[in-house]
Amino acid sequence: MTNSTSTQATDIMESPLHNHVAHTNADNAGVVMSEDKFRGHLNLRGNPQDADFMAAVASVLSVPLPTAPNTSARAGDTVAYWLCPNEWLLIVASGTQGQVENALRQAVADKGGNQHIAVTDVSSAQTLVNLSGSGVEQLLQKSTVYDCHEANFPAGKVVQTTFAKTGTTICKLADGSVDLVIRRSFSDYFFLWLQDASEEYGLHIA
Repeated sequence: MTNSTSTQATDIMESPLHNHVAHTNADNAGVVMSEDKFRGHLNLRGNPQDADFMAAVASVLSVPLPTAPNTSARAGDTVAYWLCPNEWLLIVASGTQGQVENALRQAVADKGGNQHIAVTDVSSAQTLVNLSGSGVEQLLQKSTVYDCHEANFPAGKVVQTTFAKTGTTICKLADGSVDLVIRRSFSDYFFLWLQDASEEYGLHIA
């Protein structure tokens, strides 16, 4: 039942970004944007000092939760972003967020003890956007207050900052591109800013 409900929910989930199409200089664009609006987003809270909690979560995600500030961990379609000492954002495969949420609760319960865990499905509130291309670093320099120069922003690093006037969580990927988690209610604003800020590089919507 959980799988069916989750799949149906993602089938109708849309963001204002799905209405936008390729724009200037599509063949030689310096900025390429793609949106993965169907990925599952889960907010997880727990005690990183609790070995049973950490082991239970790792058994479900197949990747240990990152505990160092501003780091991430990934395995396949699953990514865990460190948000604060007892909070993480989990990005999971499309349509599986309900299953993962239930599995996390069960795994922690099976460990027993007095563990405290909070898992919240925030998929309907957020969307994941990837930016790639030769103009991405310059684009970020004029769009966010955080220093995204490669010397300060290595692969795997996660920062919570702003993109123009909208809050975002940014993660640098191994291929040099960046993933941005933004609120769905700001999606259209985000795109309009992106379109204007990338005009000199060319923008392509993948």
